[in-house]
Amino acid sequence: MPSDCAKPNPSNNEPIRLNRYLAQCGLGSRRACDRLIEGGLVSIDGKPVTSLGVRVFPFRDHVTVDGRPVRLESTRVLMVHKPRNILCTAHDPEGRRTILEMLPEAWQGLRLYPVGRLDRNSEGLILVTNDGELANHLMHPRYHVEKEYIVWLRLPLTEEQGRAMLRGVMDRGERLAALRIEPVPTKGRYTCYSMVLGEGRNRHIRRMCETVEASVARIKRIRLGGLSLGELPVGSCRELTPRELSFLRKDVGL
Repeated sequence: MPSDCAKPNPSNNEPIRLNRYLAQCGLGSRRACDRLIEGGLVSIDGKPVTSLGVRVFPFRDHVTVDGRPVRLESTRVLMVHKPRNILCTAHDPEGRRTILEMLPEAWQGLRLYPVGRLDRNSEGLILVTNDGELANHLMHPRYHVEKEYIVWLRLPLTEEQGRAMLRGVMDRGERLAALRIEPVPTKGRYTCYSMVLGEGRNRHIRRMCETVEASVARIKRIRLGGLSLGELPVGSCRELTPRELSFLRKDVGL
């Protein structure tokens, strides 16, 4: 069953900014919530609000968005060990299996969504949450949340290839770079490396390797910030502990 890992709630006597309250209700980042307010979709005690500076008493005021009541939710943050051939999206129009469909029955029906993406053929650590503010901070390049991957290549990297990826390569108008690249001992037929990124663009490692003509056989994410995949089995998930969640929020300035 989901544990009750609630985020710290303001007391009844402490008003908070409306955009922060909406973000804590699971409606997205503060910037996204600002757009809801500016669009006239938010009301407090039946009165429409369009000013971004308005504060709300979380446990006293009645807040609605587009006519529907909203309330603070307990923070749910799950670590999932994603297998290959699973899509990191809430819904796929082609009917392919998604990360949310992997969750245990106790988690089905909750308003959860993946934090960022691992492409369909990649595997490893991904978070699923209802905390829009936390998700936005984790994905924003401003906060430089490190992501570590184990990458299996069909041939060893040359010095020139390694230097190019550390300097950064251009692909489709985007600069793709690794912070660190280190060889990892392996007994398999492929050469194995640890690659650490400071940001994660779409298919970042695959595109970076393609640009320097390095052939990728397999990619597995093993760390996000201070969170490690550890021994979590493939296809399994677990909820973050309060301690892990506290450190994670601190890492991104929350």
